[in-house]
Amino acid sequence: MKFSKSAVPGLILLLLSLPGGRAFALKTERLARYSPASGKTSSLEVAAGSAIVKFKAGVSTSAAAAALEQNNFHIIATFPRFNFSSVKLPEGLSVSAGLSMLDSLPQVETASPNRVFKPSRVPNDPYVGRQYALGQVQAFGAWEYETGFSSRVTVAILDTGIDGSHPDLAGKIVLPGRVFDPLSGGASDDAAPTTAACDHATRAAGVAAAVSDNSIGVAGMSWGAKLLSLKIFADGDCTPDCSDKAAYGSCSASETAIAAAVNDVIALHDTAAAGKVIINMSLGSNGTCSDPLQTAVNSAADAGIMMFAAAGNNGGSVMDSPANCDGVIAVGATDLHDNLASFSNSDTLMSTKGLTAPGVDLYTTDLSGGYASVSGTSFSSPMAAGLAALLWSAKPGKTAAGIWNEMKNSADDLGSPGPDRDFGWGRINALKALRLAVTGSMNSASTNKAAAYPNPFRPKTQRLVLFALTEGMTASGVEVKIYTSEGELVKKLEGMAWDGKNETGAAVASGVYLFRVKTDKGSAVGKFALIR
Repeated sequence: MKFSKSAVPGLILLLLSLPGGRAFALKTERLARYSPASGKTSSLEVAAGSAIVKFKAGVSTSAAAAALEQNNFHIIATFPRFNFSSVKLPEGLSVSAGLSMLDSLPQVETASPNRVFKPSRVPNDPYVGRQYALGQVQAFGAWEYETGFSSRVTVAILDTGIDGSHPDLAGKIVLPGRVFDPLSGGASDDAAPTTAACDHATRAAGVAAAVSDNSIGVAGMSWGAKLLSLKIFADGDCTPDCSDKAAYGSCSASETAIAAAVNDVIALHDTAAAGKVIINMSLGSNGTCSDPLQTAVNSAADAGIMMFAAAGNNGGSVMDSPANCDGVIAVGATDLHDNLASFSNSDTLMSTKGLTAPGVDLYTTDLSGGYASVSGTSFSSPMAAGLAALLWSAKPGKTAAGIWNEMKNSADDLGSPGPDRDFGWGRINALKALRLAVTGSMNSASTNKAAAYPNPFRPKTQRLVLFALTEGMTASGVEVKIYTSEGELVKKLEGMAWDGKNETGAAVASGVYLFRVKTDKGSAVGKFALIR
């Protein structure tokens, strides 16, 4: 796509404000772009008064700055690792005109707009079940192999800032959170506990790694993964509820801020403080991956970092950026019935670099210690990132490419046979992925395994505990027996579920219970905790 200087006679500067005269840190404007292939013109939202510049080889920083100053441009941030700078345009100059002037300077190799990114989301719908998604991806069975405590893994939530005071997240925050200026990318440490510009990051964080097995709230995909809060959206730009559509459009961050956050993460990867680092980007912008953003992503990928991003919520045929950047795993959304969510973007790129995960009515952490049901590829992405954290904890010697191979090769194939533009490699299956990582096979383990979920089982609120088997044991003639930890028979079942009552119909006491599942193809044992 090329940017047109004449397709739109006058670019409109969007001055974003809320009632009461509240000002926002990031102003935006629409930049016209022309596609020679289609002959059509569309627009791209970009940061007003800003551009991203790459200087020619051999041009020193001082020479570049001097050339810009002569034309009333100013460098506001430089990223030596990515070889580009964020440049402030002269006051009142449109981005379109600024790019033309910068391109004409002999010291400049490329000048690009500083695109605007927004948290990916759709309005919440009434939820159909609290955390049904964990059962859908067989997380309970996966936790029999790994809960995320084996080795240090950190999920970096590049978003609106995590509410670090939430009881289901407070114990997971590692290192000081970081706050980045949404325009320049200037960074500083966040307050302790970390603070939120709005609820979006707090919700995404809970899906990936809420504290689990703690008798309160919800369970994250990875019980043991740590969380790193990287806030690239300004507090003043976002209302506390990101679903407030009247003000939602003002919550914006620039490409520069994303690059600055990625730059921070690169230095943390494979350190004692953070361990393996996985970046989750539940945000998006229309258009292809720009050269500056791709450069930042390439540096992170070269450092061995895994990156996940929301495919987008427009229900369109092209995924958002940064999900479409090389080296980033794109994640679409499925619903309760394993259909592609109506809002989830598809793309031919999904067949090579994409997965899907549940993204409709996920129950997760919210601001002020609360919980909420949420929908969007914003929440599919951290579910996939949380699974990657589980896998990397189980197999810390694996490369990012190795973890990706286990995720895509273990996914449940949905839609057309094989990878496709809608579901990518399929909907993630945590049990198959962990089994593949730990045993080398999805279909059988070195010994037969049986899993109980939820574990621990709380009859007052969860009603039934369910039992699951490896695929190799699935057959007719199922028999399940429940025992106390001392070996006393409690109940013989006719199915694969138990309500916590003994043969006489009386509720059993809290404790650890053993179970044995027998089928025509063999038997397996397991254990679980029951809490009254």
